[in-house]
Amino acid sequence: MFLLCVSYNSLTLAQNLNSMPIAKRDSLLIAIAKEAVLKYGPDYYREYKTPVIITGKFPPAEQITDKRFVKLAGRSYYLVTFLYDKTQEQLSYDFAAEVRIWEDTVSLFDVMFGNGWGRGISEDIEDWRKDITIEPVRYRQRQVMPIWDLADQNPNKKPLNVDELKRRGYVEQSNGQWVKVTQDTPPAEAQRVIRRALEEIRRKTE
Repeated sequence: MFLLCVSYNSLTLAQNLNSMPIAKRDSLLIAIAKEAVLKYGPDYYREYKTPVIITGKFPPAEQITDKRFVKLAGRSYYLVTFLYDKTQEQLSYDFAAEVRIWEDTVSLFDVMFGNGWGRGISEDIEDWRKDITIEPVRYRQRQVMPIWDLADQNPNKKPLNVDELKRRGYVEQSNGQWVKVTQDTPPAEAQRVIRRALEEIRRKTE
């Protein structure tokens, strides 16, 4: 399916996208979105559930306050959302990654990740797949804040969630602040899925 989105001419795809059977169209959109996530933030690729696909449209020009986006007025897109298992990880958002794909050109608009970081993709780029200057977004779970018992006046008291803080790599500093000192890594199962998906791309592009 990855080769499918490379080999088709974008204009031909755009002309046929809405006339495709829904299952075929969704498979194509998911394939493009999957490749985008693995390109721009592979640590956020998940196969926890079938990605969710919805349609959206930019508002009319008179409703857009940021002049940079006026040229996008009225354009329709598909939003492909990759979910994650909240019992295994806690991200800042309810998704691991979201990819917007233009309906009229079947090209990428942007990729957002569950840590709040994202990347816009210019349509002026000839082929985003071949861009070797990209530094992928690093994985980071939701920030954990210390929870204090305000009724406890002990100056040496510990946070109520001290075990979670330590488990997530936070260390208490000499000033009493809790600071994260380790780099987060995706859950073990997610890492296996990511490695397999990256290997599939490598084999198909050789």
